[in-house]
Amino acid sequence: MATSRKIALLFAAENVNAIIGWVALLFVARKMGASVLGEFSFALSLVGSFTFIAFFGFKMAHVKRISEGLDLGKCIGTFLSVRLFLISLMLITFITSYWFWTGFLDKEIYDIQTPGLLLTVVCYYIVFLIVGVMPATFSGLEQGARVAIPNIIGTTLRSLIFIVVALTGLGVIWLARAYLIGIVVIGLLSFWYFRDFPISKPDAETFNSYKVYALPVAAASVFGVLKQYVDKIFIGIFWTQYQVGLYFGVQRIALFIGTMALAIEAMLLPAISNLHANRKENEIKALVHDAERYVAMVCIPLVVMTVVWSSEIILVFISKEFIPASNILKILALVALVRVLNRPWSIALRGSDRPDLTSILNVLTSILSIILMLVLVPKRIPQLGLENLFGLGGEGAAYAALISEIVGGLSLRLLSYKYLEILPKSNFFVQLIVATIVGSVMWQVQGVITVDRWFELFFLSGLGGLLFLCILAMIGSFTQKDFNFFWTTLNPKSMKQYVGEELKR
Repeated sequence: MATSRKIALLFAAENVNAIIGWVALLFVARKMGASVLGEFSFALSLVGSFTFIAFFGFKMAHVKRISEGLDLGKCIGTFLSVRLFLISLMLITFITSYWFWTGFLDKEIYDIQTPGLLLTVVCYYIVFLIVGVMPATFSGLEQGARVAIPNIIGTTLRSLIFIVVALTGLGVIWLARAYLIGIVVIGLLSFWYFRDFPISKPDAETFNSYKVYALPVAAASVFGVLKQYVDKIFIGIFWTQYQVGLYFGVQRIALFIGTMALAIEAMLLPAISNLHANRKENEIKALVHDAERYVAMVCIPLVVMTVVWSSEIILVFISKEFIPASNILKILALVALVRVLNRPWSIALRGSDRPDLTSILNVLTSILSIILMLVLVPKRIPQLGLENLFGLGGEGAAYAALISEIVGGLSLRLLSYKYLEILPKSNFFVQLIVATIVGSVMWQVQGVITVDRWFELFFLSGLGGLLFLCILAMIGSFTQKDFNFFWTTLNPKSMKQYVGEELKR
């Protein structure tokens, strides 16, 4: 129950952040348009694609070693030293690449025209990576509240600045400055909870223990970061910042489902790692099955309603300009669902000291995704002699991500069975069948009812979710025990008590 409550807290916090960000996005999209949003998101993606150099698997190693009970001071000192070195290496690589493209080759970055935008984004990522040492430490100690509270406050401030920028017309540079200010605030608040933590001089033994875990997952970390940004980069290269803006706008909506993956990662990995260290294999199996089942119970109806009401969601919560991206939203919602449902199986392998398996799989699925994007996104690539390609733009990028996630999910379950003897349970497939039935019913409703108000959208989506749970209850897949689990996990009084106790430590 402790782990589930921590996951629920992080999920709630990330969704609060997503809602606040969504409101800010609404103002930016309606007042500044898709092209401005596209220029900003392309800058974020371009610089963000270099951040793989600052990871190389050491964040996962940090969470893993702390959860195993290694000396906290030496762990923090080791991770901080490695992170600072890798940030320096990242900056050198980015500056060299930028000079080579704009100086040596005398070319332009056509999707970024605002002076100072790239520099501000670079500063944001530097602070983001340094600050990341603190929440990674909190996650390793399973202190979810210390991760959640600073993120909520910093994201709220960032979103308020977004709204002011949209209303006053300050320009895209201030969107980047809002990100920078927000992460600085998150860093200051995180440091308040971090201030009494020990930081010791790294030693060879601790560094080697990090290296042993990090190096097998380094390649996966590289491709994982690239996969996070490459879709926007490909769309920007082969299309325009307007298409990037459409894609980025609806991708923010799918973020609601994707936040569950972040919550699971932060709290489930140290929990499974601890169980593995104590040789409790049966408890690991039960935790993986429960995580998948309850996550599916929350996320599947959300995705079904997003797919059914995609155009209405865009119209109500972004703007009419983004309606052409409704198919992209449907696909990205499915991507988020598959990604979230894959996460417990990935964590089971990594937490059981098999990061090499997930690393190889992540590399292969990332390569598959990139190859599919090369085929599906552009109309032609004359430099490679490729003509008459699919030219699907944002839809092609979304399809590439979906196919690679499905392949990865099937592979993870096979690997978990082979190495951990964990088999998928039938409950998951029952939920998918019920979701298909509910989706079909709501699609018929969507065809005869016009929805253009947020409360109408929420009401009908709520009915769909209630129908999903009712059918599960009728066939015995949602029991009183399940209800008690959710009630206990989400009980405001218990959650408040847990947060208060953790922040006072």
